[in-house]
Amino acid sequence: MEFENFCINLAKARLAKNMSAYELSLRLGKDASYISKVENGKINISLKSIFDICKILSIAPKTLFEESK
Repeated sequence: MEFENFCINLAKARLAKNMSAYELSLRLGKDASYISKVENGKINISLKSIFDICKILSIAPKTLFEESK
């Protein structure tokens, strides 16, 4: 269930910053569809990428792992 929470929370955090999945992927230096694949649970994400995303979105990593509401 934690991975599902992660996917949902990542999408919510990204949308709260008015950022498209495409834009976040580019800022990470990843393929244009990378964030979409992560948010849909199609690929795993590295710890480094999690920290990089959090830095870009200005959020704490724990935010992505909290229970989704």
